[in-house]
Amino acid sequence: MTATHQHKADQMIQYRVLLACMKESLFPSTTYISVEDGIVHIRYQQHHLYVQYLAKSAFYQITMDGPITYTTEDETEEIKNLRMLIDILMHHFNIAFHERLIEELEHSVLGLSLSYRQYEHRETAMRHALKFSRMPSELNFIAWLTHMGEDHHFSALGYTEGMVWHGHPSHPLTKTKLPLSSQAIQAYAPEFMRVVPLKVMLVHESVLHETAMNGDTDFVLNAVIPDMKRKLQQYLEPYEAELTDYRVMFVHPWQYEHVIVTQFKERIQAHEVIPTPFTVDAKATLSFRTMYLLGRPFHIKLPVNVQATSAVRTVSTVTTVDGPNLSYQLQPLLNHYPTLQVAMEPYGAYIDAPADIARQFAMIVRQSPEKTATDVTQLVTACLIERNPVDKQVVVDSLVEYVYGDVNETTIAMFLREYSRALVTPLIAYIQQYGIALEAHQQNTILEVHKANQAFSFIVRDLGGARIDLPTLQRAIPEVDITNTSLIAEDIEAVIAKFQHAVIQNQLGTLIHHFKQQHNCNEQALYQIIRDVLHEAIDETQPHAVALKRVLFGEQVIVKALLNMRMKQQVKKYMHVALDNPLYEKKVY
Repeated sequence: MTATHQHKADQMIQYRVLLACMKESLFPSTTYISVEDGIVHIRYQQHHLYVQYLAKSAFYQITMDGPITYTTEDETEEIKNLRMLIDILMHHFNIAFHERLIEELEHSVLGLSLSYRQYEHRETAMRHALKFSRMPSELNFIAWLTHMGEDHHFSALGYTEGMVWHGHPSHPLTKTKLPLSSQAIQAYAPEFMRVVPLKVMLVHESVLHETAMNGDTDFVLNAVIPDMKRKLQQYLEPYEAELTDYRVMFVHPWQYEHVIVTQFKERIQAHEVIPTPFTVDAKATLSFRTMYLLGRPFHIKLPVNVQATSAVRTVSTVTTVDGPNLSYQLQPLLNHYPTLQVAMEPYGAYIDAPADIARQFAMIVRQSPEKTATDVTQLVTACLIERNPVDKQVVVDSLVEYVYGDVNETTIAMFLREYSRALVTPLIAYIQQYGIALEAHQQNTILEVHKANQAFSFIVRDLGGARIDLPTLQRAIPEVDITNTSLIAEDIEAVIAKFQHAVIQNQLGTLIHHFKQQHNCNEQALYQIIRDVLHEAIDETQPHAVALKRVLFGEQVIVKALLNMRMKQQVKKYMHVALDNPLYEKKVY
């Protein structure tokens, strides 16, 4: 890893820490903060921090540039690294960072520097590949992705899962994966696109809790790996056991080595859990613990006892039950809109153990959102604000150029209208008709660009992130059964807030910030497009129209205080901060 990657990553995490401290009001109440004329200035008593910025936009998005400097009456010094910034924030601005948080932030720097290096490798490899294949060097990235997608061995979606270099758009812990070493990050993180061999394990049906959408408790063997039936049966012969008494569980290799062999040692000795020598090839999706199987139409969500961003990424037992149950109950409802589909979760299982142990040995099988037909090109939407190694543009600029021929204020406005209309209209309808907000943020949402007419459609994955207003859903499905209470929202406003955070802020807000910074677009004009699309989407004849307008066009937006939550070491108990809403309408709803 070169010093430049390290320096660039360190500086990026410095910016994110400083921005989070500003956004979440972590500075003492008497601190003066100004963000104007290209300079961020923070003053507390005789202590000053300065940094330049290139753009600022709604939802407290600020693109900082150059070194942060610290000034007192006697001295001015450039902040050399993250540790120096944290020391200054702790000792001169009274902001408390505990040692574990500092370790997490430094690990985020490590992960980001490896990611930057990987981008450079990918760009070099791409330059050579284009040169030797005699393809034009000015090739548009979406055109390249579409062309490559005609080869069934190439996964356009998989490629974009592995090019989200910055991860979360604002989280300071964006690339934290503790306690992974540098080598393990490169083996398992999605941007390295390495093949990850998932361990095939057999678990006796008497110690496994299973939920299957179609009632087939042997779903994995019958639908996911039917080709392995014979060799698994042969492997069991010395155990004098029948395959029909066992169920297949996939286990992440890191989890097997660091958790399963010790925590489930007695189960293995009793042959309730039988490790096999067989593996199934997979690659990590953007969510790191969810793996896409190579050559098989399924994704597998697996526990990995690793802290990625703020949370340890195990799999809660209730989600293994609700994924298949909700998929079954919602299936007839979730295919009404041609521009939005939902990836179903046909099977879930967890080992019979106390919940905190069972979450280490559980899984959810999800239908792959990937289309085998070549009439669409698929991208995970998180890649839209990242630079690509083919034409070296930010992906959304390549997309606008591909669809509309040019990137200018007119084509950007056209793009934003079509994109938001295809995404927002069905999501609002689901809230009004069923009381469901799908968590359609950038990591969970797949954009499809149709080759014939360049129209947009979407697939949303991960039902575990949804929020549900139970009374509304019960009107549509009277017998609906939800095990996971964290899916159930306090009220319809909480459901709408989930949509607002995932879609308005995370999807559309980040795109608008990019267009403002890169192309000097009028931010308010772009938010007016979103406002118009929302008004079109809200059906006055359906429930919750007034609540939708009250939340979406209210004066403020409530967002998670991500850094403060880590400072207080709260992951599940959310802390929030109120920000100005760019969609605010001075009306009483």
